[in-house]
Amino acid sequence: MKNRRTSDGGTSSRLQALCAFLGLIVTLAAIVVLARSAFAHQSPPDLSVRTEAPRPVASGWAVEVRVLNKGDMTAAAVEIEGESEGERAQASLDYVPGRGEKRATLVFSSSAKPQARVRVMGWSDP
Repeated sequence: MKNRRTSDGGTSSRLQALCAFLGLIVTLAAIVVLARSAFAHQSPPDLSVRTEAPRPVASGWAVEVRVLNKGDMTAAAVEIEGESEGERAQASLDYVPGRGEKRATLVFSSSAKPQARVRVMGWSDP
């Protein structure tokens, strides 16, 4: 205990110095990550649609739709439209996050299994 002194005027231990150094590294890394994301260019929304196999429901057929956003920015008020044999179905999503996806379901009232063509009608900036 001759090498260690109290915090009121002595030398710090190696463990305290190591912890302080690690804290400095973590703090600098956080600053670099935040600065990089603040000044990086974000790509606009890039939406695509994927459909899953139709399933029967009480009112006809339901087609689940996945909307994928390959862009960095969020798309808000996303409008989706599906068409099958002259019948149209629409759905709205509040938002699709950047580099994320959301799901919606379109319902067709036809008795035959629909072959839906689905597209994104539009969106707005949040």
